[in-house]
Amino acid sequence: MKTTRPHFFAFFTVILFVVLSFTSNIFAQPQYYNYNTQGTNNNFPLGISTGKTTQSLYLAGAFNQPNPAPSGNITKIYLMCAATGSATYSTFTVKLGQTTDIDLPTGAWYTGSMTTVLDTTNMLLAGTAGQFITLTLEVPFAYNPAQSLVIEIAQCGYTGSSIGLGYTILTGTKRSTGPFNPGACPHIFGNQNNYSTHMGVDIAPPSCSFTWGTQTSGVTALLQTVSTPSQNVCWIGGATATVRLTTNGGSTWVNANPNPGVITGDVYNIWAIDATTALLTTSPSATFIYRTTNSGTNWTQVFTQAGGFIDAIVMANATTGYAYGDPVSARWSLWKTTNGGVNWDSTGMYLPQAATEAGWNNAMCVVGNNIWFGTNNTKVYRSTNGGATGSWTGVATTGNLNTYGVWFTSPTNGICVGTIVQKTTDGGATWVNGGAPAGTGNMTSIAGLGDNYWLTRGANIYGSTDFGATWTGAGFTGVAANALWGTFITSGSPCLTGWSVGANGTLVKLNGSPVAINDPSSLLPSEYRLSQNYPNPFNPTTSITFDMPASGNVELKIYDILGKEIAVLVNGEMNPGTHVVPFDASSLASGVYIYKLTSGSFSDSKKMVLIK
Repeated sequence: MKTTRPHFFAFFTVILFVVLSFTSNIFAQPQYYNYNTQGTNNNFPLGISTGKTTQSLYLAGAFNQPNPAPSGNITKIYLMCAATGSATYSTFTVKLGQTTDIDLPTGAWYTGSMTTVLDTTNMLLAGTAGQFITLTLEVPFAYNPAQSLVIEIAQCGYTGSSIGLGYTILTGTKRSTGPFNPGACPHIFGNQNNYSTHMGVDIAPPSCSFTWGTQTSGVTALLQTVSTPSQNVCWIGGATATVRLTTNGGSTWVNANPNPGVITGDVYNIWAIDATTALLTTSPSATFIYRTTNSGTNWTQVFTQAGGFIDAIVMANATTGYAYGDPVSARWSLWKTTNGGVNWDSTGMYLPQAATEAGWNNAMCVVGNNIWFGTNNTKVYRSTNGGATGSWTGVATTGNLNTYGVWFTSPTNGICVGTIVQKTTDGGATWVNGGAPAGTGNMTSIAGLGDNYWLTRGANIYGSTDFGATWTGAGFTGVAANALWGTFITSGSPCLTGWSVGANGTLVKLNGSPVAINDPSSLLPSEYRLSQNYPNPFNPTTSITFDMPASGNVELKIYDILGKEIAVLVNGEMNPGTHVVPFDASSLASGVYIYKLTSGSFSDSKKMVLIK
């Protein structure tokens, strides 16, 4: 956490203020660090007046305080001061690189790929013992916590008073340095030791490249609803009591209604709490809600309403949830559960019907005590008090007679779709028009996280990374007439993921891979390269890194040793750069697997070993 200067600093002159504005904030605290204590004092690399270069290696998971650092873009690095000082350094540079090595090379500099993230002619640094110095990077660096991080800091001399840094002694070769008085810059290799400097990092969410890839659902029925409680678990539902489930990210899908007869009719909406517990609704004559706690092996009817039609179920958490349906007897059908969907009650949730208005499948969202649902009456209803009587307001969505989809990523920011895209920044109190996706026809679903949203229109998916201001094709065009009806997005590691479903068993998955934010073209890879996964052997997760010198269509697939396709990790257009794709093999047996990358005329494959 950063602190601000107290008011008594106001008497400082403008000149001093300008100088300090270019120094580091010595009271800053990094998001993640290996040590936040002062440690033993060392002059390398900031305490040598004739200049110094050091390379330090930090093992995977080293930045684990106050909790493990995630994947993302390193935007700042921090140095822990062990001796107070202030100096102006010449030709100050910082480079970052990643490797699967656990020690630096013996008797030599690390010469693997490095990105220059900070390069300045004169750098003023001021540090106080026991506090961090902050270095804000000019080029954010894509960080994979499953690999070791190499940090190179170099300076060619300074004026002022030296700054000492704290360190801890580990095992192996963790730091390389130039000779004590190199006499020239850049510096030649000098020595090595097992010192690990006390460091910290700030990490921003990764910049991700997204594609949509087709998966095989195993059915040809109309699929019209999907729910994704985690990156590897997804439930889908559709016509003729169809329910499918994956627990391995879509590599395989199983029948989650293997004992037919309990569920009758078409599944219009499904909501999953986890891999074992889910709720769904059908309305063959009366309307029903069914619940499973054993991954669909058995379903129990927990609710029915004569003459009703439940449109959507949304659980705010594992115990509290809501359902909304078309009005019955001039009253909207609003229900609440406080025991995980076992019982449903409408007491204290009265909302009268206006004219002949009704709702739409999947058109409901809940964030905390805030509830929103769509209608066919040019309005979205909102409640800020858990649906309590008197808390409902019908807000006009002029231009959208039908709001087929409503989704919020915070209590204030949401998007609804129908004929047009509309967005709100005040919790649904007002709606304004957003950007216009390509294509024609109604938009049938909307989902997202943060400022990232995806919607469906016909057989196409369009994505926005700027909260609905602009929309682009998301790399997937469905087979003619295979309209998409339901979409769900969830957080992944490290990028968002999700699924969309539609006619004739259509099933597509959102695949995201982090992309480094690098200096322009000079830092782009010069050739295609598929790296060895890390860690390897692994259990149960690993990361696959590959380089692309140009944009192009990419396929990254996993096969078993017999050549059977196990999973599709990437299938679509990707930008040039270095991409890191996580792979979770929780559902697979121990053994040797093959991963294969194909892009244009380039193709390469490697083996990896899963040991459980």
